[in-house]
Amino acid sequence: MIATITTHILLIHGSAADRTTWSIQLASPVLAKRFSLIAYDRPALATVADQSALALTYLDAPALVVGSSFGAVIALEVIRRRPQLGAVLIEPPLGAPMASFLADYDRIAADRGGPAAAEFFLRSVLGDTAFERMPRAYRDRATAKYAEIRADSAALIAYEPRYAELATVQTPVLLLGGDRSAPYFRPTLETLRDSLPHARLEIIAGAGHMLHAEASRRFAELLTAFADEIG
Repeated sequence: MIATITTHILLIHGSAADRTTWSIQLASPVLAKRFSLIAYDRPALATVADQSALALTYLDAPALVVGSSFGAVIALEVIRRRPQLGAVLIEPPLGAPMASFLADYDRIAADRGGPAAAEFFLRSVLGDTAFERMPRAYRDRATAKYAEIRADSAALIAYEPRYAELATVQTPVLLLGGDRSAPYFRPTLETLRDSLPHARLEIIAGAGHMLHAEASRRFAELLTAFADEIG
């Protein structure tokens, strides 16, 4: 009898979120049949290096790491350290104007409180329309994470992507973006496509920054096909 090798997929959430942002994927019988899905709640750590070191403790071989937003920055650092791992990166915010954003964030937090600053973050990243469509329970949970959002933002400002070192990543990388996302995400995706030797970029029609939730069926199709591609 030939043993079946299960691919472990580590799902890393972005800022203002927790592992429940992957609820659709974790509940998918199609994905559960094919993969061992692992999601965890990221603590507020000082650096991207610290976050990636924590992520690596959850990985087992064979493995694929999937990151959304700031989680994609962490996933990028993971594959820089472990270039044999495949990755799916959803709109890492490396091109965002973080220094000016953080100044505004701190001013709003001082004037109106942390949840108001978190709302400013969510509206800046997702857009006003997407924010207004968020279920109230999710919105309240997200705006309560204002301290974690600030920690992630400070870590992102300090992070150096080291694009030249990405040439050592020899496994395929799938870069995903939404055609309704903020325009500052696209240049980073294109730079990563050009820096990673085996990367390709897919833009999902009708989706925004939370594309794994907004276009969950298409995301599952792409994730499954990519996992098959890298074996």
